[in-house]
Amino acid sequence: MENGGDRVDENETMGQSMKPKVEIFPDEQALAMALAQTVVALAAKAVAVRGRCRLAIPGGSVVSLLGRGLAGLPVDASRWEIFWTDERCVPRTDPNSNFHLAKTVLFSGLRLLPGQIHSPPGELGPDAAAQAYETELNAIFGAATLPRFDLVLLGVGEDGHVASLFPGNPAVRETYRRVAPVGNAPKPPPARITLTLPVLNQARHVIVAAAGAGKAEALSRVFAPQRAQLELPAQMLAPRNGDIRWLLDSTAASKLPSSISGPQPHAEKAP
Repeated sequence: MENGGDRVDENETMGQSMKPKVEIFPDEQALAMALAQTVVALAAKAVAVRGRCRLAIPGGSVVSLLGRGLAGLPVDASRWEIFWTDERCVPRTDPNSNFHLAKTVLFSGLRLLPGQIHSPPGELGPDAAAQAYETELNAIFGAATLPRFDLVLLGVGEDGHVASLFPGNPAVRETYRRVAPVGNAPKPPPARITLTLPVLNQARHVIVAAAGAGKAEALSRVFAPQRAQLELPAQMLAPRNGDIRWLLDSTAASKLPSSISGPQPHAEKAP
């Protein structure tokens, strides 16, 4: 992709990758700690190699899990830059805003400066917000290539969505843009923006975290041993030159095939 307009071949976004690494933890607290430790370790690696860590976070329960886990760790986030995988088109002070959630449950312990936070302007509405956020990404990462985040953190919805890429929504098949507007999302609020799959799959590291029984059925579909086609956005995560890790609690993993779910090194105690 060049200058935000040249087409990225869809096959490139679904490129071959290493087999996903799945780790299962006994409960949400163990998962929260493991998630935080993994994020801190990967961020430290990025800072050591490139002088900074560019991290894209979602909304929802995953940010709360990360905040809970980080609360018990000494964290130097002075070289972190925070981006969002998606945002709801509401004011930043709205409880539905992903920025508002992160500010509430995550940022207080990180001591971030304003210049480290790159919040999408969801309040502009989906089209204008998507264009503004893409312009900011182009300014930071360069317009000639896809943004390459050091780490992308994602949750997975009960319908198999990631970021604000919902099954059947046109944004899932977007190959021109880095940021896509989303309309008619099945979860409120319906108007959103999201990073596209080519950007998510360009990350050096992708972590997908999930907890609770409500995620079990979707995860069983994501990891179904025999599937005729990729139906769920979560199945389309395949970093081209990076890796993907799935961090799950035992309840979310309860319906995974045995080839994926066991035996697990964390099945008996938290790290």
